[in-house]
Amino acid sequence: MDLWLTQRTLADHLGCWDVTVASWERDESVPLAGRWPAIEAVLGPGLVPERDGFPGRIWTARLRLGLTQEALAAQARVDVRTVRNAECGRCRPSRMTEEKLDAALGSELKTRHR
Repeated sequence: MDLWLTQRTLADHLGCWDVTVASWERDESVPLAGRWPAIEAVLGPGLVPERDGFPGRIWTARLRLGLTQEALAAQARVDVRTVRNAECGRCRPSRMTEEKLDAALGSELKTRHR
């Protein structure tokens, strides 16, 4: 509203339906990973929800880059189950896997938008 955008206008900018934007606003759904860069480009940085700890930093960085878990796994050259497990905190990845994820996510893993 601060930017004087209607749901329809924002949806047009993002390439989705206005009902999709409305469902995000009502917390009925969340944007797909690939939408987050466009959302932040239109509305400003710092909108990707942040989670705590190492798993949360991976999840947040992945969304800021607009990567699915599968895309991150491919870039990091690890199995997608490794990314899933790392993000949910099921198990801490090995040092080598952490380095691969860090390289794939680049400085975004260390960046904290406010």
